[in-house]
Amino acid sequence: MPYDLRPIDDRFFEDAPLVVPATVELEAAPERVWEALGSDRMWSWVPALDRLRWVTPHGPGAIRLLRIAQLVTVEEEFYRWEPARRATFRVTRQSRRVLNALAEDFLLEPTATGTRLTWTMALEPRPAPPRAVAAVLTPALAKGNALGLAGITTIL
Repeated sequence: MPYDLRPIDDRFFEDAPLVVPATVELEAAPERVWEALGSDRMWSWVPALDRLRWVTPHGPGAIRLLRIAQLVTVEEEFYRWEPARRATFRVTRQSRRVLNALAEDFLLEPTATGTRLTWTMALEPRPAPPRAVAAVLTPALAKGNALGLAGITTIL
């Protein structure tokens, strides 16, 4: 993949032009949700995401490739890997220049009936949107992300 993204860390979740949280309550134990998050079937219910492949074993430094709409492939590097609790990655490379930066964080919290899964996406598209546009986009993206995330029930 010819295009590197700029390096980012957890501060990006505070500073990114778009920070989009989504939370779902799941009737499955954190261990089962974790297994689904790490599977090749993650996001299989989203038609636009047409390929997902782990390149390395799971854990800190793991690499995963994801292709979107047969148009762009991104390489994700997991820099946090806390089994059954939390995983965070940043996109390091892309096949087309559509992003300046992107990171995602998955937090699993046990509940009385299963797991609360919070997915936070932080991104800076290319070109970066003006703050006013980002403020309007964020709630719409949050709704869409929550609906998309709820699809995980299809593989639990």
